[in-house]
This record gives sequence, structure tokens and C-alpha cells, in this order.
Amino acid sequence: MLRRKSAHSAILRTLLVAAPVFASARPALPWGNQAHQMVNALAVENLPGPLRSYFRARKTYLVEHASDPDQLAGENSRERSHHYTDAEAYDRVPFPKLKKQFVDERRGPTELQLRNGDSIWQIENFTDRLADALRRRQWSEADRDAVFAAHYACDLTQPLHTVLNYDGQFTRQAGIHSRFETEMVNALKDGWVLKPSPAVNEVNLRARIFRELLASYRQRNAVFAADRNAVAGRSYVDPRFFPAFEKLAGPLAERRLEAAVSFVSSVWYTAWVRAGKPALPR
Repeated sequence: MLRRKSAHSAILRTLLVAAPVFASARPALPWGNQAHQMVNALAVENLPGPLRSYFRARKTYLVEHASDPDQLAGENSRERSHHYTDAEAYDRVPFPKLKKQFVDERRGPTELQLRNGDSIWQIENFTDRLADALRRRQWSEADRDAVFAAHYACDLTQPLHTVLNYDGQFTRQAGIHSRFETEMVNALKDGWVLKPSPAVNEVNLRARIFRELLASYRQRNAVFAADRNAVAGRSYVDPRFFPAFEKLAGPLAERRLEAAVSFVSSVWYTAWVRAGKPALPR
């Protein structure tokens, strides 16, 4: 871990210099298991027509296996970098260089980008794998590909999956990742009624992926500010902390999970369209 510098500019310089080294040891730290399960369940219901029936028949599998990629990350270090994209390690918001590379020129990741997370590439990779499995009528293979495509897409909607300071380690907010995406979500999720935008076929999937990355990144400061304001004048073990944190960060998490449901269902829908809309078993 790096010490926090007194000046904001010093923090940024330290982060950017240390990024390639630090990223290689970074754990996956995904949305919590219950968040992934909730998103997959709701994404099934957010699908249109015949595709909804097909995914409903597989809903139990998609929910129960929603966190399989996290389990794989715990066993295989090479899997971990598939769960995040820290574009700030090599570009500045709104990441024009990455947009040109990823969206306009459709190029793959560099070695530097692989070290700092390649989730944006993995989302399209597994969308195409899902399309291929559907086209070949390999239903079990399609189930697994649907889980992985959904997991990476869902992770991208979490703001802390888009920053080098993913666990508050550079701003004296260690543990913020779990506080935001697991402890708070688990506490509040039963009271939420998510209203996601309908699933759409993304003709330019990379453009949608990039928009989701940017939307998440732009919420990063709100997450850090909510945590900082909630703990001001108290400690993280103070019983007053979590009610304050939930009030400040809860609505943000709810909106990002709505985005996740829409994004995941759109990824599944896009895969089916790319497969040629094959007839599906019930």
C-alpha cells in the first residue's frame, strides 16, 4: 500500500507511477454475491419475448452461479484483472485515447492495460462466446458464457471497479469496497424496487460498454464522499456510521444496480441477435 500524500496532485502522481506494480497484486473485489444474484434474476425479467422464456428456464442456474467468476478469481490470479478496468492508470477522463482504441479502432488491450484490468474487453468476448454457443445450440456452454458475460458487465457498473483507489487505500478509507457493494447492498436490497431501462440490441456494443465505464467512473467521487462524510467525527465501528452511509450512498448504489440490470439484459439480448435469433428451447 502507498501512503496518502498531503497534496492531491501528489496522490495522483504516486498512483500513476505505482499503478502497473500495484495492479498486478489487486484482488478481484466484485459486487457482492447477493448483488450479482439480484441483477441476474432481474435481468432475466428485463428481456423481451422469446428470450425471456428461454432465460427463465435457466434462471436458477444463472442466479446460483452468478459469482462463479469470483470463485475462479480466488483460484486463478490471471482471472482477477477481468473484473475491473482502471483507465485512469493510462488515460485521463473522459478517456479519449481509450475510446479511440476500444470503440473507434476496435483494438485489443496493451500489456499496460492488461495489468490494470481488461473487463471492457471481456464483456464483448463473452458476449460473442454466448452468441456462438447459441448459434451452435450448445445450451450448457451458453449458460456458462451467459454467467460470465453478466458478471463482467455487472462489475463494470460498480464505480470502484474503475479506479486505482478501489478500496480507499490511498485516501485512508480502507474497506470502502466491501462497505459499499456488499454490506450496504445486502442491508438495503430488499427495500429497493429497481426500474431498469429495457434491454436493447447494441449494434455497437463497444460504445455501450465504454458509456457504462464512463458512467461508473463519474460516480467514484460520490462514493468516496459519502463514506468520508458518514465517518466524520466518528469511527467505522460507531453504530451511527452505517445509517449515515446508507442514507448518502444507498440511492447511488440503487441507480448503479438499475444500470447493471439494463446492461446485463442488453448483453444477453445482443448475443442472441448476433447469433441470428435462433429458435430456443423452453
